[in-house]
This record gives sequence, structure tokens and C-alpha cells, in this order.
Amino acid sequence: MKFFSAMFLAALAGTAAAQPAPRPTPAPPAPAGAPTPAPPAVPGAPNPATPAAPGAPNPAVPTTSEGNEILTLERALEIAMRQQPNLRIGRAGVEAAAGRVDQTRVALLPTIDLQARAGVGNRPNDFLSHTQSTGLGASASWLITDFGQTSLAIRAAELNADAAAAGLGTTTLDVRTTVETTYLEAVARRRLVQVAETTVKSEDAHLDQARRFVAAGAKDPIEVAQAQARDANAKSALAQAQSNEAIALANLRSAIGWVDPTSAPVVSANFPAPSESDPPALAALVDTARRQRPEIVQFDKQLEAADVAVSAAQAERRPRLTANAQTDWSPGTSDWSPEPSWSAGLVLSWSLFDGGRASADARVARANLTTASAQRDALLVSLTSQLDSSRSQIVANRANAQASTEAVTAARAQLQLAEARYAQGLGSQIELADAQTAVTTAEGNLVTAEFQLATAWAQLRRAIAQ
Repeated sequence: MKFFSAMFLAALAGTAAAQPAPRPTPAPPAPAGAPTPAPPAVPGAPNPATPAAPGAPNPAVPTTSEGNEILTLERALEIAMRQQPNLRIGRAGVEAAAGRVDQTRVALLPTIDLQARAGVGNRPNDFLSHTQSTGLGASASWLITDFGQTSLAIRAAELNADAAAAGLGTTTLDVRTTVETTYLEAVARRRLVQVAETTVKSEDAHLDQARRFVAAGAKDPIEVAQAQARDANAKSALAQAQSNEAIALANLRSAIGWVDPTSAPVVSANFPAPSESDPPALAALVDTARRQRPEIVQFDKQLEAADVAVSAAQAERRPRLTANAQTDWSPGTSDWSPEPSWSAGLVLSWSLFDGGRASADARVARANLTTASAQRDALLVSLTSQLDSSRSQIVANRANAQASTEAVTAARAQLQLAEARYAQGLGSQIELADAQTAVTTAEGNLVTAEFQLATAWAQLRRAIAQ
């Protein structure tokens, strides 16, 4: 995720200079020196209102492709929860774990077999003769007790099924995080396309103005060439921003599990509504995470299952007491008088030596117990750091978003003054270019700040499993 954030910022820096930024991975344009984005996670970030400059696009009015639904974050999550392949795989895994519990319980239930026989053969000492035989039979077997072996195996299977269910909760959170992160990226790309479109419109106007001044003999012809270069660079940056937006929407389609090739997701240019409150204190966040994280529940269940599995492996050499019964009726082809036979009894079996299999199974079970314990401890060790990092990013990015909003207002005012001076023949193309670059940079910085704040809130919610 940090790699994505670095690439995202690098592209933002490229557009500030109105240059296309070809990259192997998508990265929206933004200002140079913009702060490094926080690693994306779940939704929920502030959206400071962007002041509307004359001719600037309104972020509240989404640009859509004709015939495509404007996808909200809630709608994207709804679709993903219904059809995302990873969730379907996880649900199948939970069902399979429940099936393994049923398989283990089979050992405690009686089994009944029925047989029917029909055959032909020769009589004794008469090879060329033949005789027919028929028969019906039934047998039953029931494990009375194995002194706890099967009960321990059933308990271990039940705990593993509970762990699988908790693992599905983890998969669900991961899918939500991926969908929300890619959705936020798509919104950021849409906003950066709007920034690039505004820059192109502004540079078109500046080029037209320079041409009229030169035609009137009021300016040096070099100003037309300078304006043409900036206009071409702005259009190139717009094309790159539009390409990055298309890639972001393709990533969103993949994250959702969108299978319809005839339509594509389209997002608005608004980040999810911001949270007005400050994040809770670190101690409260850690307490909440330890109670709610499905990974911790999963590890706890795996620890219990591994502990029971050790006991079950050690119990493999216990005796088994089984009840058996069977009956058989074998009439002849011409004699149906024979009475059925039957038998019943108890069988006590005890494996005095199994070649070391029970010891080997116990060794494997103890190793699994150690692994589950270490994994749980590793999560607890990293948990506080994750929460502290997310909380700090929210505080810093909120201040950054507020400052970026003020910077946009100031830069737009500066551009209006520069345009007014140039219209009166007092300014130069250099002054106008600097002012336009400042606006593009400030607007890109604002998109970056809002994106960082949104992903910081998202990551915090993922860390506490909300």
C-alpha cells in the first residue's frame, strides 16, 4: 500500500508542472512537494469544500459516461459483498469446515450394511454340473466408546470451523478495504481530471489573449510560443489524467467483482463525508481492536483447536469398544426352508504399538499450537503501532487539508490578479504562467490532502474492524 501511495504522489507532482507522467502504474497528477499519502484502507474521509473559481468545474456535479450508473461507495460495497469471488471462496471454506465437523461425528453413529448375493457354480466332484446360490445379509456396527478419542476430534473440528468463520470476517474486511481504497482512488482521479480540464481551459484563454496582443503589436511574438507550449503541456497532462482515471475505474471494477462487460462503474467527484470528531485515544482504540478484530478471534479458536488436537493425538492409542451384529439367510434354488443365521457381540481392541504414529501426530499438533500462538502474538505486537500510525495520519492530514483549501483560495486570487494585469498590458507570460502553475499545484495538493485524510480514516476503521 505504501508503494501505491508513493506512486500516487509522484504522479501528482508531475501534473503540477503540466507535464505528462507516463508510469507503469496509475498515478494522478498533483503538485510537486506534496506530502506522502497515507496507506489506503477503508472509506470515510473529510471533503473540505473546494472554492469555485470562475470557469472551474464544480466537484459536486459528477461527470459521467452516458448510460452508466453513478456508483456510490455504499452501492459498490453492496455489489462486492454479493458477488466478490474471494468472499464466495471464503463462504465455501466455512461450509467445508462445517462439513468436516459432520464427518468427524460419523464415528459416533451406528453403521448398517445390507448385502444380497446370487451366484452359480459346480457341484463337488462334478465339474460339468452347476448349482445356483442366493443369500441376503445385514450387519451393524456401533462404536460404544473409544475413551474420548472421537470426542476430542469433534471438538477440534468444531473449533477449526469457528476459526474458519472468523477468517471469513477477516476476508470481508479485506474486501471492503480494497473496494473502499480503489473507490477513493477513482474519486481522486476524477477530481484531478477536473483540475487538468480547468488548466486546459485557462491555458486556452491565455493563448488566445497572447495572440490578440501580438496581433495588435502590444506584445512580443515569443509570448505566443510560450503560451502554445504551456497549452500543449496542459492538454498532454489532461490526457494522462484521463488515462489514469480509466485505470482507476478498471481497478475498481476488479475490486468489486464487476462481471458485466457492457457497462463500467462511474464515480462522482466527491470523497465520502468527513468525520467531524477526532479519533479516540490510542488506549481506547487498542481495547476496541482487541475485542473486535476477527483475526484475533480466529487465532484464539486456532489455539484452542491446536491444544485439543494435541490431546486427541495423545489419545490415539486408547482402546476401542465396539458392538457388532449380523444376520444372513442363504436359501437354495429349490429349498427355501433354511432359517436365517445371526450373531452379535462386543469387540474390545487396543493398539499396543502403532509404529510411532501417535507420537508423530502429537508432535505435529504441538508445532501447530506454537505457530498459532506466535501469529497471535505478532498481531498484538503490531496492533498498537498500526492504530497509532493511523491516528497520527488523521490529525496531520486534517490540518494539511485545511491548509490546502486556504492555499487554493490564495492561488486562485493570485491568478485572477495576474490575468487582470496581463489584460491591461502590465504583466507578462512568465507571471501568468507562475500564477497558473500555482493554482494547478494548489488544487492538486488539495486533492492529495483529501485523499490522504480519507484513506487514513479508512485504515483506522480497518484496524479496529469497523
